[in-house]
Amino acid sequence: MSQLNILVLHRIVQDSIGEWADVRLDTFTKLLGAIAQNQQVITRIDNWQDTGQKQVSLSFDDGHASDYELVLPLLQSHNATASFFIAPDLIGKHGYLSWQQVRQLHEAKMEIGSHSLSHPYLTRLSKEQLLIELQHSKDQIEQNIGVELKSFAYPYGDCSQQTHQVAKSVGFQYICTSKPGLCKPGAQIMHRNSVHSNTNIQDISQILNPDKLVMFKQQFNYAIRHGLKRTLGMDNYIKLKQFIYS
Repeated sequence: MSQLNILVLHRIVQDSIGEWADVRLDTFTKLLGAIAQNQQVITRIDNWQDTGQKQVSLSFDDGHASDYELVLPLLQSHNATASFFIAPDLIGKHGYLSWQQVRQLHEAKMEIGSHSLSHPYLTRLSKEQLLIELQHSKDQIEQNIGVELKSFAYPYGDCSQQTHQVAKSVGFQYICTSKPGLCKPGAQIMHRNSVHSNTNIQDISQILNPDKLVMFKQQFNYAIRHGLKRTLGMDNYIKLKQFIYS
């Protein structure tokens, strides 16, 4: 039985890093090269099948303009696909994709998924507000690209049992978190492993070929971050993270 290794990235930048989640273009280029060197198969999240091969999915959150301007040409040069999670309320804003670019990504065989409607902290919302965020996002994206959405990714990785329930009720087959780990066939709540501004070549090798110790460390660090979010509150946690990595 093979397991799927989903990587989550955000904005790709050519020059200076603006935020912790940013990834330099040369790092992303090296990541694609390492995947090819390891003879790992790149697959969209919604196309994943248990083939017995090592499989990797590349996912990009937020719908940054770099998805179209930088990521798409590189993916096409490697004959690869990826999953792009967008929030409709951000579409057309400075630094983000336009609807035309979203459609072009779809036409280029990329998966388009939902990242909520307005990119809020979902655990702060009532069940009714959650339903609006997820259903309206799904509806708007489907109307613009003309196909049913199968995948959803949590903004900020902020999730709970209630958010899982609402995402399932809306009809999402793949619900992506920020919890590290590998995904087993048939899973609906999907783990993802982060690639960010501090990721180096050694990290890439470990992310692509994780052993039990690497997975334990990543999950332990995730548990600490999750605890800090609940203790400090999301706003204070984000400020602390930006201070540490600035």
